[in-house]
Amino acid sequence: MYQPTDPHRTAKDLSPEELAVYRRQLNQHLQNRKVDEALLQRAWQTAHQVATMLYEDFGATQVAVFGSLAGQKWFSKGSDIDIAVWGMPSDLYFRAVAQTIGFSQEFRIDLVNFDNCKGQFRERIQNQAVPIQKNGICFDTTTAQDRQRTLIRKEETNAVNQAELIQRISDGYTNVEDAVRRIGEALENIEDAPARYRRSIELEIARYLYDFYKQLENIFVRIAREVDRSLPAGEEWHKALLQQMAEPKPTRVSVLSQETCAELQDLLGFRHVFVYIYGAKLDYEQMLKNAERVNKVFPSVSKELNAFITYLENEEND
Repeated sequence: MYQPTDPHRTAKDLSPEELAVYRRQLNQHLQNRKVDEALLQRAWQTAHQVATMLYEDFGATQVAVFGSLAGQKWFSKGSDIDIAVWGMPSDLYFRAVAQTIGFSQEFRIDLVNFDNCKGQFRERIQNQAVPIQKNGICFDTTTAQDRQRTLIRKEETNAVNQAELIQRISDGYTNVEDAVRRIGEALENIEDAPARYRRSIELEIARYLYDFYKQLENIFVRIAREVDRSLPAGEEWHKALLQQMAEPKPTRVSVLSQETCAELQDLLGFRHVFVYIYGAKLDYEQMLKNAERVNKVFPSVSKELNAFITYLENEEND
């Protein structure tokens, strides 16, 4: 398959002819996707187990599945399980996130606090959500199961809707933008804040930093899973995934430049620190430096991600 002369160029750097070759290969790749019914069943079992934990151990008032598992046709090997939770305080939410890490050896869990969601992302969860009751049963279970079987039979012979892939990546980018905005606002607030309020603002910034990289990584996971069909595994998978985004694949151009990838490495490191070292043990001086780093790297991230989204949109319209 075709590879560019310079493999580190992103979509904004390639000629129309080079982009056209990638688009044809991506289109063929998406046309050939299938849905695995046994995989879906195992994923739903895991989702029910997570819901039980959230209800019993963290006092959730409602839990629902959304995203690729709720939509069926997008779920494939390496997919994460998107779960929204209602009624959980922020401190308990981050503890729950930590509990979902390694919860399943087969699936990664992406836990979202619905109460903090806004805009299009919030609307998408509302439109896609399949609630799970406290007893582990989905609301309107028969309808959900019938819908699942119908979608499986239909999607085994139909192409994946590329517009949905574009929308999901675009939604993820909106979430990244929101995290950057919150970081900027918090940095402004901390300059004039009394000393007794400074630590709480610092903790807010730490949460937004975590959310920035988490939302960005969600985009990378989706691209790796849906376009590359190759999601890294093992203890170093977060680092490998970031590097993967700076490399071209037969079905796509490079998502990030090597320079942007290098800038994001330190923010990836903070993501790990935040998950495992929470609260008073955080290095807040280094955290504030990372917040400034977000402001420095985001223009490049924005330009390169938007170029990739445009590349996908042009493929859809060809």
